[in-house]
Amino acid sequence: MLLTACIGTVATEQATSDDVSSNELVGAPLRITTTAPRATRRVVVRASSTKPPDKSVEGELRVRLTARWIPDDPAQTTTPWIQLHVSNLEVPSAGAQAPAVLEVGAPITRETEAFLQQGCKLDTGCEWPFDVGFELQSDAVAGTVELEWTAQATARVVDTSSVPKGFTVSVSAP
Repeated sequence: MLLTACIGTVATEQATSDDVSSNELVGAPLRITTTAPRATRRVVVRASSTKPPDKSVEGELRVRLTARWIPDDPAQTTTPWIQLHVSNLEVPSAGAQAPAVLEVGAPITRETEAFLQQGCKLDTGCEWPFDVGFELQSDAVAGTVELEWTAQATARVVDTSSVPKGFTVSVSAP
């Protein structure tokens, strides 16, 4: 009976192709301040194939942030937090990272991941727009955060064990 249950579980798992990764998009550096504590950048993930089958695509977008805190008063020891989040129209809170406390003179790195909305058929073209948001604690001591960020996507084709001919994944900042 246990063997039957195990076989049933294996039989119902959906096959997927190997993962294909995009280029790493290096976003333009930016600065946010306690007087202008938020910034948003748009990225678009695309998946395509030269011979697209009628199959769905799934995957993830990963965003990495490096932040440096520069207080207006160098003697200031109170440090604010920063938060990184990724969202799209279908899933407003697709990926969010818990706030991280910044330190003077020590860059911090944060990473978050958002899933590519399922249901996109490769033969019709797949495109997922995301907003990458950076938020500094607004009631913090005066200062500036210098931000560097990257984005990379990974996708796979569902219901097939092989990667379709010419399958590519890209990330761009329009």
